[in-house]
Amino acid sequence: MINKKEVERYLGYGKNIPDERTTELIEECIRQIEKIAQPRSIYRIFDLKLKEDQIEAAGMKMQSRNLARNLKGCEKIVFFAATLGNEPDILMNRYSRLQISKAAVLQAVGAAAIEDYCNQCQKKIEEQAAAEGFYVRPRYSPGYGDLPLAIQGRFLDTIEATKRAGIYLSEGDIMLPEKSVTAIMGVSEVNTHCRMEGCEVCANITCAYRRNT
Repeated sequence: MINKKEVERYLGYGKNIPDERTTELIEECIRQIEKIAQPRSIYRIFDLKLKEDQIEAAGMKMQSRNLARNLKGCEKIVFFAATLGNEPDILMNRYSRLQISKAAVLQAVGAAAIEDYCNQCQKKIEEQAAAEGFYVRPRYSPGYGDLPLAIQGRFLDTIEATKRAGIYLSEGDIMLPEKSVTAIMGVSEVNTHCRMEGCEVCANITCAYRRNT
């Protein structure tokens, strides 16, 4: 179920409470997105080679100091992608022409929905890893820190995201459907006690695995 508080956060309300009309609009949009979303996900686990800021897995070579630090101590790596499907995009595009205020709320609802779905997927991955004695790090997506978005196309091809989840890049290298996420997760025998929500909500700013500098 989509968390209304998360929707309010994406809309910028912080600790403030939306007025009654906005609250009703949020609830209406949540019902609509929950009705039409068709969430799908795909992931693959690969052996990881890590040397300083050089990351190699599944024939892909990536250079990122931030990601390398996040993956420190990991033996394997998860390539993950998820989407809400095309219907939310169609709905948001329709209201971007008819009612801008509702389109904005739908965007926020979609963002909260895909984040919640990714969390659900990660929990399942964590449970499977735990059964084999491994721990999973928080998600790290292309575009975070110094990991470039330019790897997105190769990343999607590697896990067959278009075939298996309907996720692809437009000619302008925009990921479609719009409410889609790609992410990398490290897999380690060591429990770093990282929170699924990631570095943004963690108070340990000196953590060796922190996402950003």
